[in-house]
Amino acid sequence: MTTRQACVFTTGSIIDGKWVVIELIGRGGMGEVYRAHQLNLKRDVAIKVISEELLEGVGDNPHEASGAQGRFHREMQTMAQVRHPNVLQIFDYGRLDVTTGGGKCIPMEYIAMEYVPGDTLRFTMSEEGFGEEIGLLSDWLRRYFLPVLDGVEAIHAKGIVHRDLKPENILMDGEAPKIVDFGLARSVKVRAVSNSWDIKGTWSYMAPEQFENFRKSGPEADIYTLGKILFEAVTGKLDPKRVPFKSVGLESTATPVLAAVDKVIRKATAQEVHQRYADIAEMRRAVQDVLRTAATAEVSPLPSTKPPAAVRWLWAGVAAALLAVSGMTVYHIWLEAAPTGGREDTLGGEQAVPAENPSGRLESQWYAVDGQPMVLVEGQEGLPTFYIDRSPVSYHSFHEFLNAVADKVRVEDGVVKYDDEIWFYLGDGTAPYEQITYINGRFFLRDAAWASSPVVRVTFQGALAYARHYNKNLPSLQEWQAGLTLLDKQAGKTPTEQPQPSAFKEWVKDSAKPSITEGDDILVNTDSRVAAWPLSEADPPKQYPWEGFADVGFRTIIRLAQ
Repeated sequence: MTTRQACVFTTGSIIDGKWVVIELIGRGGMGEVYRAHQLNLKRDVAIKVISEELLEGVGDNPHEASGAQGRFHREMQTMAQVRHPNVLQIFDYGRLDVTTGGGKCIPMEYIAMEYVPGDTLRFTMSEEGFGEEIGLLSDWLRRYFLPVLDGVEAIHAKGIVHRDLKPENILMDGEAPKIVDFGLARSVKVRAVSNSWDIKGTWSYMAPEQFENFRKSGPEADIYTLGKILFEAVTGKLDPKRVPFKSVGLESTATPVLAAVDKVIRKATAQEVHQRYADIAEMRRAVQDVLRTAATAEVSPLPSTKPPAAVRWLWAGVAAALLAVSGMTVYHIWLEAAPTGGREDTLGGEQAVPAENPSGRLESQWYAVDGQPMVLVEGQEGLPTFYIDRSPVSYHSFHEFLNAVADKVRVEDGVVKYDDEIWFYLGDGTAPYEQITYINGRFFLRDAAWASSPVVRVTFQGALAYARHYNKNLPSLQEWQAGLTLLDKQAGKTPTEQPQPSAFKEWVKDSAKPSITEGDDILVNTDSRVAAWPLSEADPPKQYPWEGFADVGFRTIIRLAQ
């Protein structure tokens, strides 16, 4: 049974007995999007319908109107097949009888989708472009552009070509970009709405073959558009007077990083389809090469010629301030440059350690290459000086590690494995702490709100692999105890004698007794222990290194040479 509604819904209108319209949030020549409230599940959703302008354009042609709705229906069904964290999710669809402004009644379909109240990708990009701000550009590539590539790859895997990618069609759900607007009725031949920003925006990013033959444009058209978006991120918002449908490139490639970015842009936006990247995976690898180049530039040694002492002191102060403010951003770009593999024979490279400050002392706080903030623990009797993570390794850091080694691990029945080791238990997402999922060869966070929370269900083997990947270590029981004692002191906490029953636990090493035994029998050689803080026992229980627990995480250390 259908209901009769006006095409432009008003606040309070009820659609199909399910959705209460709250407000109009978007409108173009092809579609209108409303924010509505779903009565039975008590959640806000976005309702998309074919616009009145389009319906008026085909009102005198029943065949064309039917074709418009048919394409809309097929597009909706196809989009519903894509389940990916970086693609907007469809919840439901339905049919309405709509009365146009001209008084004609036309049957119409609607889509109920995930409602994202945030801004668009446009708001993550500088109006003037990142230019030579390599740290900001690298952070943008990692946090936003690579996830967009992941979403487009998932779309292409379902045989879909978006054909209208642009910053305004990528919503930001917190830190997570979500691709929207899958070419609503794009192929319908109706009169254009001259004041539609949507059409103008499309031309700025449109591939030449898409303009020549829209219907036959393939995935390469999306790759061209992604190249245009990257170009815009570097140089600033596209000039509407710029001639569209052309290859673009950077005017200045004064640094190795800009030269690498320029290479990506020119290949992605090549005039000839066969000269572009073959697929999103190839383009992603090229972007990751840019990040490696940027990471190398960040640690390149300074010229041997030193500036005057006063200038050096000035810049030391500036560097310290920048480190405190933006260390997280700068060091995130190291991730792809880090060595891969989980065992000692697959390491390579060295963990950079902070140099002494002008006063001749080590910095009390420092950001490691995995983005974890670390604090300095001065050497004590029997212990070296070392840095320890201020908090346990987060879901964000661990899922980025998994992506860095994705080509070396395998996922079987929700378990991440490396050779004969078990590293991590993904689960099926039913438990609240099962926040990492595996899709199309990549790892993703289910809910960005968990990004900074301590990751759990990592095994001792997985924790050790993470530490070795970044040339760090897991703490010994004594180091862990010294580090957490210092952190409690810095936080002004009063030590208690016993941990709470629900206390969070962490993996620690104990090489003094590297085995689990039963009587005189050695069951397994391991130095894996699980300890709760405050430490309630001198000999915390050993656990098998392939076990993962819902209340056990880990943190890492960097030991300094004595």
